[in-house]
Amino acid sequence: MSERVRATRVGVGRGSTLAATSALLVVGLLASFRGPAAGASGRPWSSAGRRHAQQVYDLRHRQMVARGLHPGPALPAPAASTAPASAGFAVRGVQQISHDMTTPQPGSEPDTQIEPDIAIDPSRPTQVVATFQQDRFPDGGSVDPGFATSTDGGRTWTTANLPGLTKSVGGVFDRASDPAVAFGPDGTAYITTLPFDASDCFNGIFVSRSDDGGLTWHDPFLVQKDCAAFDDKNWIAVDTFPSSPHYGRIYVAWDRYVGTQPEVMRYSDDRGQTWSDLITISTGTDGIGVIPVIQANGDVTAVYQNLDNGFVVSQTSTNGGLTWGPQVNIALFEGTEPPDMRTGGLPTATVDPVTGSLYAGWQDARFRSDGLNDVLIWRSTNGGASWTGPVKANPDSSGSGLDKFTPDIAAFGHDLHVTFLTRKKVGSTYSNLVNEAYTVSLDDGGTFAFPVKVGPSADLTWAAVAGGKFLGDYMGVAAVGGTAHAVWCRSSRPSMEETYHQTAWSATFKH
Repeated sequence: MSERVRATRVGVGRGSTLAATSALLVVGLLASFRGPAAGASGRPWSSAGRRHAQQVYDLRHRQMVARGLHPGPALPAPAASTAPASAGFAVRGVQQISHDMTTPQPGSEPDTQIEPDIAIDPSRPTQVVATFQQDRFPDGGSVDPGFATSTDGGRTWTTANLPGLTKSVGGVFDRASDPAVAFGPDGTAYITTLPFDASDCFNGIFVSRSDDGGLTWHDPFLVQKDCAAFDDKNWIAVDTFPSSPHYGRIYVAWDRYVGTQPEVMRYSDDRGQTWSDLITISTGTDGIGVIPVIQANGDVTAVYQNLDNGFVVSQTSTNGGLTWGPQVNIALFEGTEPPDMRTGGLPTATVDPVTGSLYAGWQDARFRSDGLNDVLIWRSTNGGASWTGPVKANPDSSGSGLDKFTPDIAAFGHDLHVTFLTRKKVGSTYSNLVNEAYTVSLDDGGTFAFPVKVGPSADLTWAAVAGGKFLGDYMGVAAVGGTAHAVWCRSSRPSMEETYHQTAWSATFKH
């Protein structure tokens, strides 16, 4: 029996020596905490898996900060060729689409929405769904994820809590994290979440389903339930290609810490009601941040960071996820991070459903002399067997003092849409303001328009905190036809005396 929630309407107004050394450091430190927990840490929710996940992020943060604090000579940058700002795409509908709708819990950060994702129904492009965490806890998870849905192409939105997941909305878990959204070929919307308890080791992966395009939601379906293991950084994709032998199949992939940290997957062929046996993607390898990308012939390519060697890699399954081919190195991850902020540093990946090209990208400092990041893009035209690049998605010089981070990408019909956050640094001082930026390539990622700022600046004074000021490990952008929709979270001065104020925003980009 399913329980549904009716949403409320909101009106109009996501190869260097240094990198190789860092990769070895990952191996050594991961090895130091692969055994069982030695004892309680003083926090009841702190299972071995939860501690492991936090240690991985703390380690990556320290590595990225170290690279940023010690900038060195930049590698020769690829030639940058840019088109005029927005390259014929108009920016429309920039607006706040939601606000924190949960009831604060002890220890949570009230009035915070973070870490959003967004998807467009490919068969009905006016239908758009975004999702995000709400009321974040600084030590992990949120009181309950929320969603915002538009039925008119991003002009107006309805928003509510995701039902039946955490105790605050009638579910069984204390907290939930890492929401991601995808549409199926029949207009069904799916949101995957990572719920866990604060008082015991119970955690897992769930998927919520909406049969009306994101307006109301069933209680979530169980994908994976764990106690001895800890699940993290889940992602979802649905096969929407009629040419595929697995048309309609839902794939959910994630990191699963069981002493090692492989990337794993399950799939469903009945709209999320039942799921396959657990499948290991990265056998013998610790990974983080897996994204499954589906191709028109039904092949599935998983893109993630190999924690053992520091490379962002891809692996491809030619039989619907049952078995996986060898790892293909895309490039070393060489991102940086400011000392006062958690940016995620995870790779992003997508497929152009028209051309078949695969794309991967991330924040990276290899071409910088100031220790900050560019957004770099790689492309595969042979189903993930090999990759070319990188291409810079931003044209500024290696010492511009403008940091770019937390990118996302979406592709359709030779157009590659890229969103990312920016922050200025003058000397050793970072600005407290963060901006959402957008650029597009109209030639399969060969050249990019000059990026444009989208919406008002975020002020980190009122941002959530999780290992630093925190807007999310990822933001979102999705594209169908000549339209793209972005989602991001923005902190700003509250209307009353509060510590936090962080809301979900969206914008539409049209030819």
